[in-house]
Amino acid sequence: MVVKSLICIFYASLLKKDDPCLFYNSCCFGFWHWQVTVHVKGKTECYECQPKPAPKVYPVCTITNTPSKFVHCIVWAKEMLFAKLFGDINQENDLNVHSIDDSSSSANTHSVFECRPNEDIEHYGRRIYDHVFGYNIEVALSNEDMWKNRNKPRPTYIRDILPFEEIQQGKNGDKVSKDDQPSSVSAMASLGLKNPQEVWSLKENTKLFLESLKLFLLKRPKDIGNLIFDKDDQLALEFVSTAANIRASSFGIPLHSLFEAKGIAGNIVHAVATTNAIIAGLVVIEATKVLQNEMKSCRMTYCLEHPSRKLLLMPFEPSEPSKSCYVCSGARMTLEVNTKGSRLKDFLDKIVKAKLGMHFPLIMHGAALLYEEGDDLEDDMVANYIENLDKVLCELPSPITGGTIITVEDFLQELTCMINIKQREEFDGEEEPDGMVLYGWTPESANKEVRGNDASPSKVSQTATQDMDEDDSLAHR
Repeated sequence: MVVKSLICIFYASLLKKDDPCLFYNSCCFGFWHWQVTVHVKGKTECYECQPKPAPKVYPVCTITNTPSKFVHCIVWAKEMLFAKLFGDINQENDLNVHSIDDSSSSANTHSVFECRPNEDIEHYGRRIYDHVFGYNIEVALSNEDMWKNRNKPRPTYIRDILPFEEIQQGKNGDKVSKDDQPSSVSAMASLGLKNPQEVWSLKENTKLFLESLKLFLLKRPKDIGNLIFDKDDQLALEFVSTAANIRASSFGIPLHSLFEAKGIAGNIVHAVATTNAIIAGLVVIEATKVLQNEMKSCRMTYCLEHPSRKLLLMPFEPSEPSKSCYVCSGARMTLEVNTKGSRLKDFLDKIVKAKLGMHFPLIMHGAALLYEEGDDLEDDMVANYIENLDKVLCELPSPITGGTIITVEDFLQELTCMINIKQREEFDGEEEPDGMVLYGWTPESANKEVRGNDASPSKVSQTATQDMDEDDSLAHR
């Protein structure tokens, strides 16, 4: 979208300092569903007027026990197996499945995944392989009620995939250069595999899994214990992709290439050149209208994956600002929180930055300034604000309790929000993991607003995405 960027820069250079008009376009809903929108402050809706789709979250029991899609295997490999072997060992992990009789599960999961003293690396790799792809699945099979209406998985052991002689040949033939930089280490290169878009067999995935595990132990031992999966880390991607494919094979799920696995693991929506060209053209059209001050003729246009009424492009008149939008109308939001247990840092990270999207926030209670971020702050002020972050809300210099009102500002975005505080003692750990709930920041009423041409972007979104496979629009935890 180079054309779009150049147009936006050119248009921005023509604006006066106080000109309220903003040109904006985005891609929100996956393959081939792009949009071009024009926003005029105070006259049309802003980006926050429309509620955003909720991230896709998969139940832990599905990931650990009954995966039915390849994405389930990716999440298992990325957030459980990779995290268990290379991440923080003290972090809780639901990697091991459990049968009805918990005594049949691993009694000491830490020792299973730790490399034992004087243990050969190849032996360690085979032991991990047999445990997670063989033993764990056998444990799951012992719960017969779970498989009454499902196809039973097949435990996979290393002896069934690679004969011992072949393992020994690979062990003797592998050469790991000590001169390789850790960032350039690749199991694919080590085994002579060159095409990431090829779907490898179970045997090839097994070899690549063992090789990637070995390379982590030999070439990147200092990273182990601190690693977090990164799709741009080639060795980590190879490990996660092969682990997901081996698990998928056990559960009768089609195997995927490394390229496809990277797209799923990294939430990558691969660009379509023709769609980019269409959107770039629409950007030029709308930019021309803005530059000629023809705001009444501006349109919000959606490019659909599946044509509706034989139309690929769906134009709408820009809507008025939502009365319930906290950005456009200044409507107050309500925060349910336990002011006796939650810290200011929790409020800053989980609400102000994560939900309201503020980059340089300022938090005030009445006339008291509780927190501020910026480059021109004095050292003593910064120290005072950092000290406030670790304090419980009700113990701040200006205590925040139920019934009080907090003002949150971001001067960079020229955004000010008022938040009513409502005291609440208990929260559902699964449904409300933040330990606090904000109401009013994603207005539900925006879905019901009627737009020009007897349609709405929310309806268009549903039309464009109703036939999409949920794997194509992933948003993992």
